[in-house]
Amino acid sequence: MNPTTTTDTDARTPTGTGASTGSGPGRGDGRPSALRSLGRAVAMEWTKTASLRTTWWCVGLALAAMAVFAALMGVTKAQEVTDNPDAASGVSYTMLVSQGVFYLVQFAVVTLAALTSTGEFHGRGASSTLLAVPRRGRVLAARSLIAAGFGFAVGAATTALGVGVLRLVIGDLAPVDAGGAVRTVLASGVGMALFAILFTGVGTAVRSTAGTIAIGFLLLLGLPMVMQLSGLQVVNDLSALLPGPAGAEFYAFGDVGFYTAPVDGPVNLATVLGWTAAALIVGAAEFRLRDA
Repeated sequence: MNPTTTTDTDARTPTGTGASTGSGPGRGDGRPSALRSLGRAVAMEWTKTASLRTTWWCVGLALAAMAVFAALMGVTKAQEVTDNPDAASGVSYTMLVSQGVFYLVQFAVVTLAALTSTGEFHGRGASSTLLAVPRRGRVLAARSLIAAGFGFAVGAATTALGVGVLRLVIGDLAPVDAGGAVRTVLASGVGMALFAILFTGVGTAVRSTAGTIAIGFLLLLGLPMVMQLSGLQVVNDLSALLPGPAGAEFYAFGDVGFYTAPVDGPVNLATVLGWTAAALIVGAAEFRLRDA
């Protein structure tokens, strides 16, 4: 009699295929999970963005611009306090660094977002990216996350640098509120992160670096200034619905130093979030409908 042959079904199952229970990080069909795929897309976008010299030029120019701005404002305020010690109570570090962000830093962030979102559309780079990551929504999400990370870092770092330079120049003539400074640093980071996502969406829709930067200038500074020059209060107030004034009110906590909005608080953050969401929706739609 032949020896009995035992069939072991477990021995026939290949190991390491991830096809058994689905309890691992991968999917049951062997494909990576959505979260892992997004992580790979983020790593790819980080590599592309960080490898560009222009990225670091934008970061460096933002830091240099804030340092010069803060030094000039510090000298001016120090002279005012020296001439009139009572003026020390009117020196606001939040107002001064927020003006630096509004007039200078935010445009470095817009340029960064424009480069991140439009650079590959000038050649065949977009096709290569979509071969690696076929889901266009995932590509846009990854780019938005990288842009937001750079935006937060630039906003927070430049604001912290501005406070430091002001303190160094002004010295003991006017004290700095440490709690208020930290709050402004974080709010500037959040504000610049939102602007970076907003103009990543705009850049994905228009596919033009120059066009994205031009739209950024108009929405953040040009159009609000024109509306406020009209002399009509209703038009003045409507300018608060644009992302530039609303963002300044948010990260300056109402202490901008010039008129930007009739309201303070969460309304301004909601305005920026609305613009950001709208830009992403339009950018995602254009990305899906048009060829790479």
